Amino acid sequence: MLLQFTVENFRSFKNKTVFSLEASSDNDLEDNFLINGNEKILRSAAIYGANASGKSNFFLALSAAVLLVRTSASRQPGTPLMVTPFAFSEDSAGQPTFFEFVFIAEGTKYVYGFSCDRFKIFTEYLYAYYSKKATTVFSRDISADSVYRFTMPAIRKSLEPVVERNSDNKLFLTTGALWNSRELTPPYHWFENNIDILETRNDYTELLNQIGPMYENDKDHALRAFTKNILKQADINIDDYNLDSREIRGDEPIPGIPDPLHSLIPAGSKAYTITTSHLVSDRKSINLSLAEESEGTRSLFMLSPVLKNAFETGKIICADEFDAHLHPMLLMFLVGLFHNPEINRHNAQLIISLHSTELLSLKVMRRDQIYFIEKNPNTFVSELYSLDEFSPRTRENVRQAYLLGRYGSVPHLGNGDAL
Repeated sequence: MLLQFTVENFRSFKNKTVFSLEASSDNDLEDNFLINGNEKILRSAAIYGANASGKSNFFLALSAAVLLVRTSASRQPGTPLMVTPFAFSEDSAGQPTFFEFVFIAEGTKYVYGFSCDRFKIFTEYLYAYYSKKATTVFSRDISADSVYRFTMPAIRKSLEPVVERNSDNKLFLTTGALWNSRELTPPYHWFENNIDILETRNDYTELLNQIGPMYENDKDHALRAFTKNILKQADINIDDYNLDSREIRGDEPIPGIPDPLHSLIPAGSKAYTITTSHLVSDRKSINLSLAEESEGTRSLFMLSPVLKNAFETGKIICADEFDAHLHPMLLMFLVGLFHNPEINRHNAQLIISLHSTELLSLKVMRRDQIYFIEKNPNTFVSELYSLDEFSPRTRENVRQAYLLGRYGSVPHLGNGDAL
């Protein structure tokens, strides 16, 4: 479970920006949060903001940090790191980017952070709450006399041999986990398995490449039943579907992939086709390719295996523009699944950005679940803040107040006179 994410000096987020899923003290909408020991954790959060305010940059920051951890072991010396500092300030351009996560993995609370530029790691640390007090598992600082520090003798004995196997552009967390460190493996596996950042704007071919293997591996038809139920709940007239897969030959044309790139396709790669079945009034079925279905229907086919897996494993799902192609009522239904303890039994979490204002209701979302991002038009710096900071009354029409600009984070539109 994710409790907090912090980013600094990444794209439009120049200043330290903290996003929290730790619930406030009020007990409104009890299904929207969970209790884990002493932690009170939100099941979802929604981020609003005008176009070009920085919402996508926030999800890019999440994605960059997670991928830096996941891909660290395969990084060759001199390979650039995937960070982009704030570009509109000379002092920021020369400073490292900073990320920090507070999360719970295998029942233990961790704080993990690191700073880096495109060429090396400057600082890195991991704290673990094995008890009520935090234990420093390791810390790393290239400016210190001793770059790596281990405060506990038992941990030092375990991790010191890993130091020589690490390099300037690799994260010690990843290196240690891949050398079977007992202390580093649980938090590394959290990054590897427990948080997914969805790309909701892929074209049709990329969509099939993503979801095809999930549907193909549905041996017990549990995913078929889940998807059909989602489609039924969405009032989409699809009775069933069929998946075909075939291995790609090296000499065949592939839609959406230029010929020069064919040689880069791994051996054994497959092409997928999904055909939907519509039951018409005379009990006759009409079949359509998923390519012929609406963007909203395609979105549901993409989301169904992701949601099913999240509810079964307790994953964190992060999605920019989650409401794209979805009717507002369907959006409410999907978010509501995360708030339903009978469905979300393993405490999956959902973090989304959107423009649909249907969630801007204190009958649907808590104050601490709603975030705004606004970009300063003079400095180009994005700021993230919570509705909870405004302390709106329970009966306040939050949607109307937002559209009137009371919370900021809305576009300042002209009147069209200059057109």
